[in-house]
Amino acid sequence: MKKIVLYGGQFNPIHTAHMIVASEVFHELQPDEFYFLPSFMSPLKKHHDFIDVQHRLTMIQMIIDELGFGDICDDEIKRGGQSYTYDTIKAFKEQHKDSELYFVIGTDQYNQLEKWYQIEYLKEMVTFVVVNRDKNSQNVDNAMIAIQIPRVDISSTMIRQRVSEGKSIQVLVPKSVENYIKGEGLYEH
Repeated sequence: MKKIVLYGGQFNPIHTAHMIVASEVFHELQPDEFYFLPSFMSPLKKHHDFIDVQHRLTMIQMIIDELGFGDICDDEIKRGGQSYTYDTIKAFKEQHKDSELYFVIGTDQYNQLEKWYQIEYLKEMVTFVVVNRDKNSQNVDNAMIAIQIPRVDISSTMIRQRVSEGKSIQVLVPKSVENYIKGEGLYEH
């Protein structure tokens, strides 16, 4: 049975902390396939600084090139509108019938899983991988996997803010992503 990891997020923009999560999960689980799953519009997040989705996809591809593993699953982008993980996973599972699916979430999402659409069915379809940046250890449900990662306080919001203020984002994002953001004039208000 094939082991597939899905790492969802807005990735607006994708940054060094996302890379660390992807790398730690990839090396811990050693999946056959690893997908970045950019959301079109997450139901539980505010949507600031909305940029053309093609920019996000380009920056994710830059990260994939640097990491040396991964692909993009753009199902939620193609579908448009609010992205419910349940709908995405259900469709993905139909295309990958003989696969074990692992879905990466952070502690923040773990703490609000009960708000997720069709969460009980979703728990039957995937194994949640909870990455923890906040505490020394993370207690998760028995059917889930906890992975401790180094604490790196970088957020997409911080990066957008720094760009809009004309501040450096060096090492907060890889050089290729930094150059792309500057070259395209992204997040400069």
